[in-house]
Amino acid sequence: VILLNGIFSALQLCLITGYTFGLSPFVFALGDDAFGDFLEGIQFLPITIMMVHLCPSGSEGASYAMFTTVANSAINLSVAISTVMLGIWDVSKQTLISGDLSGMMKLTILTTMMQTSAVLFIKLMPNTKDDLAHLHKASYSGSKVGGFTFLAIVLLSILYSIVVAVLNIFKPGWSGESR
Repeated sequence: VILLNGIFSALQLCLITGYTFGLSPFVFALGDDAFGDFLEGIQFLPITIMMVHLCPSGSEGASYAMFTTVANSAINLSVAISTVMLGIWDVSKQTLISGDLSGMMKLTILTTMMQTSAVLFIKLMPNTKDDLAHLHKASYSGSKVGGFTFLAIVLLSILYSIVVAVLNIFKPGWSGESR
């Protein structure tokens, strides 16, 4: 699923260059977005099932709520990070109108590479139910330090997303992106 998502992300390069396989750019972009959302939905279910197996018995609802909170805050964090990344290369409106798409191409390639880099961590996932049970019984499972670190990262991610959103509203262009 990660690699399929990467392929569809890379198809944005076709959209940038105007090669949309005979479709209008709007329809091409709409299909790309719809398929990306579909893939995210497919990816969400197995991860949720794995997370429910890791949680203590009777806490499945709270664990699901925590997992969806993390997933939603990750989406907001990725948007905030994307906003900051706009300043890496010149993707201003003036540059794009002048026909220089090199910054947009480089940014799309970078974000596609970042998006598919999760494949490198697949080996860390449990392969069987026994591996999952072993993780659940591990000494670091239920660690207070790990729990605090996890919550701190989630809360700081949400706070960072809020700060970036507020800056985007009240001070457009604050990170060097196009205005």
